[in-house]
Formats: sequence, C-alpha cells, structure tokens
Amino acid sequence: MVKDSKASKDLWKCIRSLNPSQQEKAYELLNEDGVKTNNVSDICLQNSIHYGERKSFWNNTDQILSDLKEKVSSNIIPLNSLLLETVFREDPVKLFEVFESVELLFVVKSHILNFGKREAIRQTWGYVKQLRIKIIFVLGHLHNMDHFADLESKWHKDIIQLNIEDKYENLVYKTIYALLSLSKLNIRTEYVHCVDDDRLVNAINVYDIARQNIAQSDTVMLGFMVNLSRPARSMTSKNYVSFEDYPFLYFPSYIIGGTILTNMKTIHMLSIGIQYVRLIHIEDVYIGMVATAFKIEMRHHSGFLPFKKSVLMFSSYLSSPGYDHAYALLRDWTLIEQNEKINTKR
Repeated sequence: MVKDSKASKDLWKCIRSLNPSQQEKAYELLNEDGVKTNNVSDICLQNSIHYGERKSFWNNTDQILSDLKEKVSSNIIPLNSLLLETVFREDPVKLFEVFESVELLFVVKSHILNFGKREAIRQTWGYVKQLRIKIIFVLGHLHNMDHFADLESKWHKDIIQLNIEDKYENLVYKTIYALLSLSKLNIRTEYVHCVDDDRLVNAINVYDIARQNIAQSDTVMLGFMVNLSRPARSMTSKNYVSFEDYPFLYFPSYIIGGTILTNMKTIHMLSIGIQYVRLIHIEDVYIGMVATAFKIEMRHHSGFLPFKKSVLMFSSYLSSPGYDHAYALLRDWTLIEQNEKINTKR
C-alpha cells in the first residue's frame, strides 16, 4: 500500500491527471511495498496535463543524444550561452597544471566569506591519508573581498573563483561552470563528489560506495534523491520560482546538491546537457532537469543525510549537513578521531 503522506497524495493526484493508457503504465510501477516514485513521477512529468509542453525547457534531446553517439557533437543550437573564457577570475587550467590522477575529487561550493569553513575542511575530512583525494573550492566574487580570496588561492592552490556575485541566486552557476571546466580539462579522477561547505564527509565511505555502485562506463548520479517536489510560490522564500520561470506543478526528481556522487563520463554528459536545458536558479533542481532530459540515471542513497546526525555514527554514513561554523566541524572531527582511537584499542 502507498503510505498516507503529502507526497503520496500528490502522486495520486498526478496519476489521475494522466490519460487511461498512461495511468495503466503508472499503476504497473506500483507494488505492495509502496511506490517507485522516481519512475512514476517521471511518467507524470512527461505526460501530465499539469506540465503542458516541455519544449520551452529543453529541445531535441533525443536527437542530441543520437548525434553524440555518432559524431561526439551535435549541430543543434544550444539554449544557453556559457562563456568559459571570461567567467573565471583566473584560468582554472593553472590550478590543474600539476594535477595528478586521484581517486576522488571533491568539488566544494563555498561562499567567498567562508574562509574558516574552508580551512576547517582542509584540516579535517579534506585530508585523508588512505586515499588520493583532491579538494576544489568554487567561489563567487564580492567587492573588497576578492583580494583575500586571491591570497588564499595562492597559498592553497585549491580555489576556482567566478566573476559572478557570490549570492544564493547564483549558486547554480558555481555548479555549471565547475562541470564545464572539469569536462574541458578532462580531469583525471575516478569519481567526483559535489558537496557544500556545511557538510561533514566520510571520504573513505564515499569512495567505497562509489566503487560499489558506479562503473566508469555508467552515466549515473548517486545521492539523496527528492521526488515530487513542488516549486515554492511564496515570494518570501529564498527558493521562490515564478510561474513564468517554471509553470509546472512538480519538479523532476533531483539529487540534493550537496550530495551528488558521480564519475567523469557523467560530468561530460552534464556539461553538454546544461547547454540545452533552460536555466532556473535552484541549483540541485536544475541539475535534476538536465539529468532527466539527457537520460542520466539518478539513484538514491540514504547514507547522504538530509539532516545532522551524531558524530558517533560517523562510520555508518557518507555525509552530514549542519556544519555552519568552522569550530563545529573541528570539534566534531576531534571527537571522531578520539572515538576511532578508543575503538582501535579495544
């Protein structure tokens, strides 16, 4: 049976809006244990009367995918104009000139003012002796603060900074241009994890899960997946989306932005897809739209927590949010190390 929840009610409402043949297909995806919501919601997205025509958001993706298989590129004109030549304050190629092959690359979206949080990450989960990992922080710019970011970049050599104001509405551009630069430079890494700077990450667990679930030939993203999410229509919400920007009832399935784990093949496909899918400012939703349009598989993994858990459970999860202050990350990392020493002595 389907559990009585808001998401379930929304799902049934969505199913009822389909025509009979589409409803039959949706019902086939239901089972006694519950709803395969990602599959059913995809049907709703593709066919529901609430969505109307999708061509205003992406066009000819089937043709583009066919072109890519045959000749590696497509002649279809992109919807978005993305200028790599001018968007970076300093060419990322300089950052990767001495870049060695790594097992896991962390792309950390960080506000320019979060100097302490970045330093805390470097001293904690960003430094793991057991793995070959690399941390890259993606920042925007802020008047009178760029000089300090320049000094930090010269010292640590782990920062990509955009010529775009560092505010929440521009978060999507950090992800977009990080993907484009990684794809263009063809970074040598087995896996890529896109993460926010307020997370505590278990790098070893993340790498192990990647090896178990993501083949290098796959186009797939792993993370905490959200289904049947509605756009925020209240103008007081930081996630407000107008009907003009997004007129549909539901968002496609998407993975929370701070939890995306993938490989370079998928990075290449995403970097192509973002050129052909109309932009909205909600970063994780937008990447979900690109994945849906370009048939990139999304898989849910509960190890990427949507809420903070005790550090005593650190060994069992992949990442936890809730670290808005550097001291909290440093404090909990010390507790983790102390707990590991105690367990080793037993």
